[in-house]
Amino acid sequence: MNTVQRNTVGTERPSSLRRVKSRRKTVLGLWVALFAESLLLMFFAIKLSMALREVNTLTVIEHKQARQLAEIEPEINKMRHEIANLTASRLPYLKKLDYDAVIPIDQEYVKNIVFTLSGRGAQKNYEYKLVMNNQELIAIHPTVKILFFDRVGIQVGISQIGVDKQGVPTLDVLERGEIKSYSSNIDLADDAKPEYFLVQVKKP
Repeated sequence: MNTVQRNTVGTERPSSLRRVKSRRKTVLGLWVALFAESLLLMFFAIKLSMALREVNTLTVIEHKQARQLAEIEPEINKMRHEIANLTASRLPYLKKLDYDAVIPIDQEYVKNIVFTLSGRGAQKNYEYKLVMNNQELIAIHPTVKILFFDRVGIQVGISQIGVDKQGVPTLDVLERGEIKSYSSNIDLADDAKPEYFLVQVKKP
């Protein structure tokens, strides 16, 4: 009986030790995983805190800039109005260049003009469509010159109808009673922004 009991105890003790070691490894693994997760959560918390701090800083700056802009906007509008009045008084024959609006001209056979603006960012494309109506008794060769000016009245571009780039008359004809439209891009100096224009029409 004693021999049997010693053999039984001898076979159970290693198994019990293995279970204890296995539990210890499991607990240790859980602690390591928990520690790693805690570090990860701490890292994301720090990143989130930094991001929130940056957002708050940008929001404060944005609000400050908005207040400053609101404070100086009346002064800017006043200066723009003064410049427009100065330009109008110095060059009274200029017309304000408005986009997507029919601007009446009514000079000789030129009836009206429409300006359009397209593009994005700094890449702007300026175009116009000129409507002509020949009410004369004979056909005519239309010759029109359109000059473009910036805010202070400096000429920044020109477009011509009826002559080529060398100034040679073309063969364009406007028949008696004919209504014709002419469209073209506006060639401007670098970074120029047209705000006024002048139409010069050659009499038939």
